[in-house]
Amino acid sequence: MVSTNSSPPIAMPVQVPPGHVVQQIVDESGTLRHVILSPQPPIVPMPPPHYGPGPGTSTNQPPQPFFAPQGLPPGYHFGHGSPMQPGVMGHGPPPTQQAHSPPPPLNFKDERTQRQYIKLKKKLEQKHMRVDNVSITSSQVTPPISPRKELANGVRRGKDRGMSSVGTSEDGEESSSVQEDEEEDVHLIMEMLSTVKPPQVAELSSRSALLHWLPPERFTESPTLEGKRSEFDFSDADLCYEVLLSDKGKEGKYKSIYSGVSLSCRIEDLRPGTEYSVCLQVQLEELQSSVSEPTTFVTPACEPDQPQPPKLITRSRTSLQLRWNGSADNGSHITHYILEYDEGRDEGFVEVFKSRGKQHNLAKLQASTGYKFRLAAVNAYGKSCYSDVVQFSTSGSPPSQPTPPVLKEASVTSLHLAWQMRPFDDDFSLQMDHRELGHGFLPVYNGKDLHYVCDGLRRHTEYWFRLRAHNEEGPSRWSDEVCYRTLPDRPATPSRPTVKGRVHAQTFKMKWDPPSDCGGADITTYLLELDGGSGFETAYTGSETEFICDRLTPGTTYQLRVSCISAGGRSKCSDPCIVTTEAVCPGKCSPPRLHGKPRATSLALKWSYPEYDGGAPLSEFEVEMTSPNSSRQQTYRGKDAECIVSNLCPGQTYVFQVRAFNRVGPGPWSDSLEVMSGAAPPDTPREPAVICRSSHHAVVHWDEPSSNGAPITEYRLEMSMADREPDYTTVFHGLNNSHEIKGLSAATPYYFRIQACNSAGWSGVSATCQTITPPSSPAAVCLPRYVATPTTLKLSWQEPACHGADILHYNIDMSDHVKSTSGPAVEHALEGLIPDTTYRLRVQAVNNVGPGPFSPILRATTLPLPPAPPKLECAGVGHNYLKLKWGDGKNPNFNQYMVESENTWTKEFQCVYQGTSHTCKVNRLQEMTMYRFRIAAANGAGQGHYSEIYEFSTCIAPPPSLKAPKFSDIQQRSCVVEWNACKPIGSDPVVYQVQLSRLRDQEYKQVYRGAETKVQLNDLEPGADYSVRVCPVRQATIGDLCGVYSPSSTFSTLLPDLATVATTKTAILQVTERKPLSDQQWALIILCGFTLFALLTAVVMQKVIHWSKGAP
Repeated sequence: MVSTNSSPPIAMPVQVPPGHVVQQIVDESGTLRHVILSPQPPIVPMPPPHYGPGPGTSTNQPPQPFFAPQGLPPGYHFGHGSPMQPGVMGHGPPPTQQAHSPPPPLNFKDERTQRQYIKLKKKLEQKHMRVDNVSITSSQVTPPISPRKELANGVRRGKDRGMSSVGTSEDGEESSSVQEDEEEDVHLIMEMLSTVKPPQVAELSSRSALLHWLPPERFTESPTLEGKRSEFDFSDADLCYEVLLSDKGKEGKYKSIYSGVSLSCRIEDLRPGTEYSVCLQVQLEELQSSVSEPTTFVTPACEPDQPQPPKLITRSRTSLQLRWNGSADNGSHITHYILEYDEGRDEGFVEVFKSRGKQHNLAKLQASTGYKFRLAAVNAYGKSCYSDVVQFSTSGSPPSQPTPPVLKEASVTSLHLAWQMRPFDDDFSLQMDHRELGHGFLPVYNGKDLHYVCDGLRRHTEYWFRLRAHNEEGPSRWSDEVCYRTLPDRPATPSRPTVKGRVHAQTFKMKWDPPSDCGGADITTYLLELDGGSGFETAYTGSETEFICDRLTPGTTYQLRVSCISAGGRSKCSDPCIVTTEAVCPGKCSPPRLHGKPRATSLALKWSYPEYDGGAPLSEFEVEMTSPNSSRQQTYRGKDAECIVSNLCPGQTYVFQVRAFNRVGPGPWSDSLEVMSGAAPPDTPREPAVICRSSHHAVVHWDEPSSNGAPITEYRLEMSMADREPDYTTVFHGLNNSHEIKGLSAATPYYFRIQACNSAGWSGVSATCQTITPPSSPAAVCLPRYVATPTTLKLSWQEPACHGADILHYNIDMSDHVKSTSGPAVEHALEGLIPDTTYRLRVQAVNNVGPGPFSPILRATTLPLPPAPPKLECAGVGHNYLKLKWGDGKNPNFNQYMVESENTWTKEFQCVYQGTSHTCKVNRLQEMTMYRFRIAAANGAGQGHYSEIYEFSTCIAPPPSLKAPKFSDIQQRSCVVEWNACKPIGSDPVVYQVQLSRLRDQEYKQVYRGAETKVQLNDLEPGADYSVRVCPVRQATIGDLCGVYSPSSTFSTLLPDLATVATTKTAILQVTERKPLSDQQWALIILCGFTLFALLTAVVMQKVIHWSKGAP
């Protein structure tokens, strides 16, 4: 407070806040100054930090002094720490106590809140001690509207924030009243927040709990806020709740587990059988209430936790001693442990120990044997999960010599080796020797793994390896040495295969192109894989780039992909090609079968679906019946797989067949079913009598048995060359009592039996009758095989049946004469024959009985002589290619032609074409260059000699085309045309021709010819549209060669009224160029081109096939 009166300074009475001191000072100018000083705050002992209702700390240190500033409202909040709550840290008396009652003890939420409180307390002390900075404020102070709007971090905003503890005597009374109002408001808010009730447990399980709570008493309902309800406008949404949890009862340390605005929370990951205490705190912006009363609950107990696997303590040859640690009992004491093992047979676990002990000794075990163990704990609530399975082995002898390591995988710079683990092996040692370096075997791996990758090796190099096993008894001997080699790089992925020709029902032809990168090695094998729905399978392996896929299933979609193999390995598979074969008629159904017992006039049939539907769904079935009079009739046609046949004659034989239909047509008839109705079957006939009339002819007689009430309708005679049931075949069906059998083998035993049938069924089989046919001439020789040369035919055949007499020699019939071999050899060479001649040959065998029949006629042709080379002609000439032609365009014998070109550097001939075509095109040639060629032909007889050398020359190349020209400086009657320069072609100069045309006339006229790439066009018509194009001209020694004109570009001259504007700035160029095609347009053009090419190829192939079939 400063006095400006000019009279001598006189002491004035000043009112100061309680506890403050006023000093009156006269400065050098004679001014009387009143300075109000705050005294040193008293030292108040601070209670230790407190967590909820439990004790704050467990230390025995004495409490530190607490410097509490005077004049602060109750519940004052220091910084971001814990607020000064009633009963925790407040210095103001509660409403129910006297004004000068001692302050309640302070409660801190955690140690961090206590540290922030001490730090802010020191800052307030420093602020009170700054007596040098005296703040002069106005004597009129506006009271705050509400604590929520004016309180920020416990200090009022606006003018109050800048006030210090030093002031003048005029505002001391007002500041004291403001501070008292603030203390009262904050104390009321803290009292309301502290009315929150403890949380309640709604749901409780062994490992989780659901908590609910209610908000504190609202402001408008509190009787202590009577008269100040209009100043507070808080809602429940402004409150924030913090849940504190302790697992050591009410006296334990609390931990914050939730903070938010919700009125419930679920606690997870609790321990079963454990007592917990939970408290609640409420926060309103920077104010925080006291901790509520704790709620205590105990989680229910459950079965124990999964124990750790047992550990091995000691072992011997016949015993194992195990020990294990106890697991968490989850609120109920563990009654016993269960130890199980597999008895060394890996066939399931057997209980071996059950007690409360934590170790066990297993005796009477086998030496050098592995045993698996697992452990479980049991309490009053059940059994825990079994522990992880562990395996321990009894002691034994050192391992035997292991097998050498095998190569699991080889790459360019590494070898992946693997070996087997035997029951007595613990770890392994692997050594490697690179004999080119001569350093001997060096260790590369020691450990328990069963494989190891040796990397950093040289590619395509041999390395030697050996292996040794170890266990606790010692190491084994080194294995045998093995050698493995690294691989070169593998080739790139081939192109996707395509279909060549037409797709048939069971076959189609595929072709593919070699990969762009062979990996440095020649492609030795192509692998074509086919997937018909059950996975990819290899369909072709070879060096060709075409393959015919046959024996396919009609109406099936196949995926085909190709890969290649070189010395570097196998490439990745190409993209798959999808091909669908044509559908065919369905397959053969199984024979129909009877359903139930046949009646006199009807019977029920059932049948199964065919194994193959031909690639299309089945539409219906058809059943055909053959009556006893051999008449056929349709008895059923429909979609069901069963039917009832009626109107039958009793005691008759009927034959039934069934077939299936699909959209293509009917399938083949199934095997027939014969059905007979009637009385009981006949009696078993007596054994038949056999009379041999020749080596190949016999007559069988039998007597008629009793028919048992129904006439015998049929006899069945069965014959076998061995008296075994599966070997018997039926040779006769009928009513006769005898049968002649022809075509028997000589000197061969035969067994016969007879069976009779009537309308009720077949009788039993008669006794077997045996007979042996006499010997005869040999059997016919099968069709011989031959190997041809131009002058010889080497025949070979299989030895025929001798029919009881050894074969002496063979006769070879050559149409004009017969040759006999010197012995029973089954091969013979015919020499001195004419080349390219067809012979008709037959072979017969001869024994003591006589000659046998001739073999089928063999038409054998001797090979022709190698063909002569054709005349080579040049059919087409370009600047970078030559098209060669030879022959007359026909190749009925499919001769192979080899065309070779002379290398201009090495003077050696290299093959440029090999195949059966009559033309070839040699590309990548140089212009105006002479090339030398020769040709040779080859067939099955070999390759003929080369022709004379032919010389052909390429022509001169025209200049390349240019892009559309561009325009600049477009005026009323002139324009500048520019274009890109043409690439130089050798040493020949290039000039350019420029043509101009009106758009409405479309008649181009040459307006410029020269070597410049820029020209100015004059004398143009104003406001007209023009079109310009440019053509390059190569000035060669043989004359000028004009190239292709560039795409035309259009421009428009300026109108007369725009001429003034064109003089000040350059005209805007509007050139209409051809719009580039999009990706979709390019894809459509490529697809149309590929379709046209495929159609043309199919037409050409059809003509070639038709011509080859019609040729002689």
